[in-house]
Amino acid sequence: MSSFKSFSLSVVVGIIIAGAAFYVYQDLATSILCFIIIPLAHFCTYTKDKSAFETITHRVADDPKLLALKREQILEELSILESARTLQSTVFEASTELVGLSDENDARERFMATLQIYWSSAGLDLFVWERGVWTSLGGEAFGDEPMLTGPVQLPDTKQKELILDLSPGVDGQAAVILRNAKPQPTIANRSISDQRYIADVLRGQLVLSLRRVKLYNRLQELGRTDPLTTVTRRWYGIERLEELIKSRETACIAMVDIDYFKNINDNHGHQTGDLVLKTVGGVLNKTLRTGDIACRYGGEEFLLLLPRASAVSGRDVAERIRAKIATLADLPCEVTVSVGVTDVRPTDNADSIIGRADAALYYAKENGRNQVVLADETTEVHSYKMDGTK
Repeated sequence: MSSFKSFSLSVVVGIIIAGAAFYVYQDLATSILCFIIIPLAHFCTYTKDKSAFETITHRVADDPKLLALKREQILEELSILESARTLQSTVFEASTELVGLSDENDARERFMATLQIYWSSAGLDLFVWERGVWTSLGGEAFGDEPMLTGPVQLPDTKQKELILDLSPGVDGQAAVILRNAKPQPTIANRSISDQRYIADVLRGQLVLSLRRVKLYNRLQELGRTDPLTTVTRRWYGIERLEELIKSRETACIAMVDIDYFKNINDNHGHQTGDLVLKTVGGVLNKTLRTGDIACRYGGEEFLLLLPRASAVSGRDVAERIRAKIATLADLPCEVTVSVGVTDVRPTDNADSIIGRADAALYYAKENGRNQVVLADETTEVHSYKMDGTK
């Protein structure tokens, strides 16, 4: 039926072309020739193709070896398709491990779960190049820092690590290293080019996930950072303080207040006041130890959280800060601070410990300013003046 339709179509085409030929050449013979040749050519071609197809079909059907060979080719193609389907399925499974990832602390574990679908390992390191050094995210590194020589570095007899360059996911450089990596059965029998392709597909997914993590962290940082002083906001400091109290670890806090700040605003203008706040915030960020937190508690008042610090060591940190601020030379006016320090006690809550540090701060301001005052357990205070004496 289909051949009849096709032949009918060729006749129609022949009529159209014959009409066009008569219009152009004004020759009836040429028109008739076009009408006859086109359907005839179609008929001959169809007959030849059909005959060739039938000949090949009969040959395959009559020859068992040829039939078996054709069957093997079809089965091989089906096997390749099934292998590709399985691979796509596992890649999708790997992608699900990364869905919703936004916390930097979870990235290392989730990246490892993704890669271990294809390569077993003894551990994973996630490195980011920050401030001129490689930083390990999610904990201490299991091994050495990466040497990036390409987007994908597969494990071999010399190099036991799988290294993926994740630099497109950050502003600088980044890499994930799967230590002592060995191909899982899912890819062990695949060619090196296939393994490299799989690793590169996973690399693309990890790059996107790392980018999302860094952007999320940046948003969090913007939300918890005071834009003028660059220290954290009050709500963030209080949350960390409550965690510090619950941990029952040795720690102390300090309340820092800029002396005569109202006079600075009144005499030198609010722009100078903002400059003083910004400068003091910078000193706090640069002077505090790793793990310490500074937050802007009020207008010109700052709260410092000092984990793993006794009251005495906290006082020493506060004294370094006081001394640096007192010697600032790039401001249009003299700036000093008063500081009250107290340790965290088992019965404390956020209000009680802040109240005790605030009382020590008030004592410092009432007794000369520009000094650090340490509150003791009897609510009395010990004052440490500029020369370090009581």
